[in-house]
Amino acid sequence: MSSPFTAADSASRPGHGPEPDPAGPQPSRGRVVGIGEALIRLTTPGHLRLEQAGTLEISVGGAELNALIALAQLGYSTKFVTRLPDNPLGRRVAEHARRFGVGVSAAWEADGRQGLYFVEPGAQPRATEVLYDRARSAACGLAPGQVDWAATLADTRALHSTGITCALGQGPEDALAEAFSHAREAGVTTSFDLNHRSRLWSPDRAAAAFRRMAPLADVIFASAHDLALVLGHTGEPDRLAQEFRTLAGGPVVVLRDSTRPAPDRVRVQVTVVADTAVTGAPAEAEVVDAFGAGDVAAAAYLAAALAGTDAATAAGVAARACAHMHTVPGDGWVLRAGELDPGYGDGRRILR
Repeated sequence: MSSPFTAADSASRPGHGPEPDPAGPQPSRGRVVGIGEALIRLTTPGHLRLEQAGTLEISVGGAELNALIALAQLGYSTKFVTRLPDNPLGRRVAEHARRFGVGVSAAWEADGRQGLYFVEPGAQPRATEVLYDRARSAACGLAPGQVDWAATLADTRALHSTGITCALGQGPEDALAEAFSHAREAGVTTSFDLNHRSRLWSPDRAAAAFRRMAPLADVIFASAHDLALVLGHTGEPDRLAQEFRTLAGGPVVVLRDSTRPAPDRVRVQVTVVADTAVTGAPAEAEVVDAFGAGDVAAAAYLAAALAGTDAATAAGVAARACAHMHTVPGDGWVLRAGELDPGYGDGRRILR
């Protein structure tokens, strides 16, 4: 079975990937809006620790922006709603988004600060570590009443955000609730990735925010760990998802399960839980950089679902996209024609 996205779709998207189709840009599948914070990512070279590193590699990442970049790769028009500092770091974030074809709707904050995160790549048994420096960033100033959501969501098919934005503070959480309420009233599909980050906030605060946001979402992306956090107990993932659906008023729950069959490999499987649970075909990949892979999985599922793809196929596409992202350094997904098709490359190390 082929991917629901054609070669022309992925080949024509702007970014660091292939050149645009000489025939011109392909028609958009529709528009998706995301709201959240993007960060400057500072990564130590090789496997150095921060205490050892003399240089840091600079890039840009952030869950909502990563997902929008992926959706742009898959043929959707995208817009990122955020707050940025009016300085070179904020402009670096905006330029990164636009380079990948994502429109930016930013409130520019004079004397604001840009959120950062530092990455120390690990090696077994030492885990990769993330150190956040995002307190009092410009995006922490997100609050209700700042965005004309009727205008922003006009002609929009879906609104996407994550629990990471709720973790920035009460103002950003309230802004998300406002945005999702407007979207539901306008008939726009709402998509929320729980995406719990234990180093950003307490489990109790996270669970309360997730319980607030879940009834406003049509599609929830989660791990079994995320669901257990909200429900207060562990269990079989499918059962947790059904219990969560009851709590939240019946959204579709998309479960992603990533395991490591070997230290340098990942196996991804996605299950879509609605009235019944449907599991897609798994996908495996060699791990180069795991950051952004969950965001790409969410984007790929959402893109397929908006295109009317059946649940099993959408789950399989999400798994392949997630696995593929593990092979791409950095947070921004670069997809070329045919790379999501089952059997792409036939296991060959070099295509020539």
